Amino acid sequence: MGNPGRFLSPAASLGIVLLALAGCTSHDQDSALITPADAPRLPARGFFMGVLPSPASGQDWGSAYAQAAQHAEWVPVWGQPTPFYDLAGVLGGDWGRTFVEGYIRSNGMFPLIHLSFFGAGVALITPPGMEGATLSTPEWRRAYTQAALDVVRVSRPLYLSLGNEVNRWLEKYGDADGDPNGFRHFLSLYEETYDAVKQISPAARVFCTFAREIQSEHRAADLGVLGRFKPEKLDLLVLTSYPYSVQGINLPSDIPVDYYSQISNYLPGKPFGFSELGWPARVEFGGEQGQADFLAAAAGPLTRDRGVPLHLFGWAWLHDLDANDFLGLIRMDGTEKTAYGTWKTLSGR
Repeated sequence: MGNPGRFLSPAASLGIVLLALAGCTSHDQDSALITPADAPRLPARGFFMGVLPSPASGQDWGSAYAQAAQHAEWVPVWGQPTPFYDLAGVLGGDWGRTFVEGYIRSNGMFPLIHLSFFGAGVALITPPGMEGATLSTPEWRRAYTQAALDVVRVSRPLYLSLGNEVNRWLEKYGDADGDPNGFRHFLSLYEETYDAVKQISPAARVFCTFAREIQSEHRAADLGVLGRFKPEKLDLLVLTSYPYSVQGINLPSDIPVDYYSQISNYLPGKPFGFSELGWPARVEFGGEQGQADFLAAAAGPLTRDRGVPLHLFGWAWLHDLDANDFLGLIRMDGTEKTAYGTWKTLSGR
């Protein structure tokens, strides 16, 4: 659903990180392995819950993150949003110290860091001076892999996503022979970057995310693309999912019972996750009860009850973003929706 990290942005970009930046220590050299800063204990429910802590009207960011931490263990991190080539600098600067170290880790949560290679319009993100680059441009590929390594050195994440909703690139550009933007070039880039990250931080859990729906076309995505990934180089199978955007799905009961389990079957036994889930509390989609029913179904009847090894369970955001948004678990004025009660029950806290 685009880049939800845009709701995390109170500060300006700080530029590309240098290894001499404060926060880089001697163990962050290529000659030594980097241990992730996060070592969360798996809750009794069997999976980690996460949410983007969008604040209520008049609520400050610190309070929103503390509120989210009452019933969640992780937060998606995009920066402000920040292009991949600047992300390490942002994480290593004031923003990272405030949001990642302060609001996330100090509240007992962990970050899921996203390093996306394309932005609005599924257009390739290019560093200054690389305009016109493609997925096969050597300098661009080196810049992307280096950015991933810099993020690992600066922030030491346990969970790192190398590309958000990557199948949208395949849907738009295809994979024709000789096309410098063909999807095969992302596959090779992903594998190269995966290997490079694992070389310095073997315990990091590295993956990319896939869109379950092509929302602009009101249809489910063809996730046969999963068959092109090497299972040993995808530590988790992680989806974004907004099933109400599919034509014919208006209520949670309209969702096919194998809607998620058929995807999990591409990589049997692979830890499964949702980096983003959403269902609006709108009358035409069942209102507040419809939102709550979807939340409960996604955590049980549509996943775990069908043998899906659920590991990450992330809702889109905590509070509605404005008067026209209905995806939050809580209204802008702080009034809890029915789904927030379901969320608290799932958390078991």
